Amino acid sequence: MEATFRQFKNKVESWPGWEECKTIVLAISGGVDSMVLLHLMIELVQLNEYKDRQLVVAHFNHRLRSPEIHDKEQALVVDTAKKHQLVYFVSKWESPSKSNVEANARQARYQFLADVLDASQGDCLMTAHHLDDAVETMFIRMIRGTSLKGLTGIRDNYQRVMKASNNEVTVTALMRPLINFRKAELYQYAEDHRIVYYEDESNQETEYLRNRIRKQYLPKIEQENPQFYNNLFAMQQQLTSSYQAHYETYMREEPLLLAKLEDKRWAFDVKKWRELSDDFREVFLTIFFEERFIEVAGQYDKEAISHLLDQILNTETPNYRFNLAPGWVSRREYDYIFIEPEERKFPAFSDYRVDLSSNNKWFSLGNGLWIGLFNRSFVNNQMRKAVDDFLALDLSGEQKPPAFHIRHRQDGDLIELSSSKGAYHKKISRILIDEKIPSSIRDKIWLIVNDSNEVIWMIGHQSSSKYQPQKPENITHYLLIQKMY
Repeated sequence: MEATFRQFKNKVESWPGWEECKTIVLAISGGVDSMVLLHLMIELVQLNEYKDRQLVVAHFNHRLRSPEIHDKEQALVVDTAKKHQLVYFVSKWESPSKSNVEANARQARYQFLADVLDASQGDCLMTAHHLDDAVETMFIRMIRGTSLKGLTGIRDNYQRVMKASNNEVTVTALMRPLINFRKAELYQYAEDHRIVYYEDESNQETEYLRNRIRKQYLPKIEQENPQFYNNLFAMQQQLTSSYQAHYETYMREEPLLLAKLEDKRWAFDVKKWRELSDDFREVFLTIFFEERFIEVAGQYDKEAISHLLDQILNTETPNYRFNLAPGWVSRREYDYIFIEPEERKFPAFSDYRVDLSSNNKWFSLGNGLWIGLFNRSFVNNQMRKAVDDFLALDLSGEQKPPAFHIRHRQDGDLIELSSSKGAYHKKISRILIDEKIPSSIRDKIWLIVNDSNEVIWMIGHQSSSKYQPQKPENITHYLLIQKMY
């Protein structure tokens, strides 16, 4: 048994999940990496101990190069599969992306592979990523900016969650048995065994960052230390173990730190987050964004973590919000922070006004809420008990009944209150702060104002001393609130 095959076999057998892999889907592009993987796996399943394993070949045409090259690659993969009597699947990218090509191509490819796993009832998926891929990917992420999870690089064996074209979720073991091999070793193996493959001519073009890293940057670093690739990959594995340990710790703490209220919405317990050490707080926030938020939002600004840290630790401004990502906000309301999609923009609340000048008539405020100004003679005890809230008024001192309006809060709104020392005015905004009304609700509170724009009633909160009856017999009118569904 030659050294390359022995090393490959040992790598595969080192994974506990390998024993459960009876049907193995191989992602084969036609390049040297994947054709070597196919050759090695064919050799492996010919051993007596693995004759019960079935190989399935999956080829995806990205349609990013000339049709002639793609046709030759596909023909090579299909002919090789037929030669060895292997089941195979082929597909192509129907609508190649014009932007963010690498990421979108990867998504389309893994969707196809999920379809193949489902159709073949595959137990695991193998790809031909190698050591050069792992190092190049880490450099790309560092140059573009990445997170703790991003620094873990390409993992050699893990459970991958993929979504098929029918939106069904597939979970499979993803194995990369060539991850410890250098690209040059694969070329040499292909030459020694006369393996036919096609070279992607785009690999020579320096307009792509990966190619510049491969051809210009990394060779200079390797001159400093020939073991650089192995050293960097070892560091990636340590980072992977570190991230996994932190992730497991986070999962134990997550139920105490936050709650998923509904689809695409979370509530953070500010007090619980403050109890964490500074280091754990930042690490756990990073894990939340990488493992929870990015699943639904797709992206986030790296500054979002520092902004959210400030929001958690802020003791002077208990109510404020900022944008986490396009279409997403973080909203602090005293002891809780809500991560949620940004609400649609509605007309300014102050633009909405209902005229209550007509007595004994209900007016709709929407969402099943109704209000009306009624003469005392119109309202009996049974009616007062049936409504959700009411305010008694004494309008006997007015030459004519004032024209009441209902609207939402405006800057500078005051309400007249009474105390043992007499009447005084207080800002509506101050009352809302004192009562710890969340900022998201403050602008939705209804106010009853008279024609002089004086606040008479903060519905559900405070009422003014103006028009307040001194005795029950002084009541002339009632403002009634009713929820009707």
